[in-house]
Amino acid sequence: MRLKNEKIQETTKVSSLLIVLSGLVSKILAALYKIPYQNLVGDRGVYAYQQVYPLLAIISALSLTALPNVIASIAQKNSQKDLEILFKIQFYVSTGLSILLLIFSYSLANLLGSIYLTPSIIMTALVLVTVPFISFYRGMAQANADMLPTAISQVLEQIIRVTIIILSALLFYFCDWTVYFTANVAASGNLVASVCVLIYLIKKSSYSAKSMMTVKKLSFGQMHGIGLSTILFIFYSIYLLLFQFLDSIFVKNSLVLSGFSQITAEASKGIYDRGQPLIQFGLIFSTALFTSYLPKLTKLFYENTSNYQEESQSFFEFIFYFNLTLTIGFGSILHLMNHFLFENNKGFLALEIYLTIIVLSSLIQYFHQKAFIETKFKASFLFLVIGLALKMILTPFLTYHFGIIGSSLSTVVPLVIVLFCYLKNSQITVTVFTNIKYYFSIAMMLLMVYLVQIIIPSHSRVTALITLVIAAFLGMVVFLSLCHQLMVFDQKLWYYLPLHKEK
Repeated sequence: MRLKNEKIQETTKVSSLLIVLSGLVSKILAALYKIPYQNLVGDRGVYAYQQVYPLLAIISALSLTALPNVIASIAQKNSQKDLEILFKIQFYVSTGLSILLLIFSYSLANLLGSIYLTPSIIMTALVLVTVPFISFYRGMAQANADMLPTAISQVLEQIIRVTIIILSALLFYFCDWTVYFTANVAASGNLVASVCVLIYLIKKSSYSAKSMMTVKKLSFGQMHGIGLSTILFIFYSIYLLLFQFLDSIFVKNSLVLSGFSQITAEASKGIYDRGQPLIQFGLIFSTALFTSYLPKLTKLFYENTSNYQEESQSFFEFIFYFNLTLTIGFGSILHLMNHFLFENNKGFLALEIYLTIIVLSSLIQYFHQKAFIETKFKASFLFLVIGLALKMILTPFLTYHFGIIGSSLSTVVPLVIVLFCYLKNSQITVTVFTNIKYYFSIAMMLLMVYLVQIIIPSHSRVTALITLVIAAFLGMVVFLSLCHQLMVFDQKLWYYLPLHKEK
């Protein structure tokens, strides 16, 4: 029996590692492709694709993590009826939304700024049809602790999608395509990838989605049985993508209303969208940390309340220091990254403000996960809805008056409010603002980065890269050295780093 339990634990560890690695590879690919794409198609080209991207990303998030995790959880409870109900709900909702997107594709494209985006909306509708099936096969595999199909399909999906996106950008560059035609071809990558992934999962799975269609009639009572926790889990998994979708609706249209020409407004929105890959890079590290440590925190909650409170406090402090340092570090070399990655430094202030999403969203994720562990679903759901409502109200107003700087503020301000709500509703003690040694170390890091940029000029993309690497390295060395010498942090905080041995 002991050997069996050890084998199960070992399988779980390997499966978790596999899904973390595939997730990191996928996120890196998702962030990387936007850089060559922007260099080939320009700011207007980025704008055109980014208008539809949030919809495609929402669908991808649902079929990759949100719904498969829910399905796996239900399957592990051996609740066949609940599984069938959930599948049919997914099927009917996905089909219904797909039909609505097809019917209103022209109107939605017009709302997003151009009727030439209609083909992208149609392809998004077709991708939506695959969601119930892809999430079912992934979820059933995960229920059996078999993460290989999910891991392979995740990487396969990104490789196919990114390949088609880069090919479309190359064809734009060499074949004189329009930015909208290029965006539509790029969007087709999601459809091709989804179909390929579905075929792969069907071939690898011993289950059949047809068996889930036995429930003849659904009642509202059955749907309610899925639970608020499920809705909250799905809602949070697409939360920042909903913010991006609101940007797609409001930013360009608000810029035009404020007096920008169509072309200038599109280029400005494209500059604003440069922040996306930078944010994705920043959040890769946080995602890995949450994935590795949250199961331990959950276990502590059920086993030892006092230890749970202590560990929650320590993990909060670690997340705060780690992500604030990352955000400030990114901000200190932003103009170098902007110059190297995108050839110019347009939108610098808007992007600086936008970068604060890294620390804000990481802390919100921490509090959301903590509330989830403690089953505080209603409060968490309310806070997130407040943030989304504020985003919807502020984006057109601030963008109209302050351009893309206002657009950045319209994302940051709601996130600050959401974070404040979580803090007020939490037992976490905020002592991180009084750590003078930490802020001194940060100041010295910034001074080193600044001095390197003065000494080494960065007039070209190559010199910008050289300066960036040297400044980032020396800044990190100064910061870590001071943290060690001044004993800035409690010793236990260092153990949260992946390379450190477990406590």
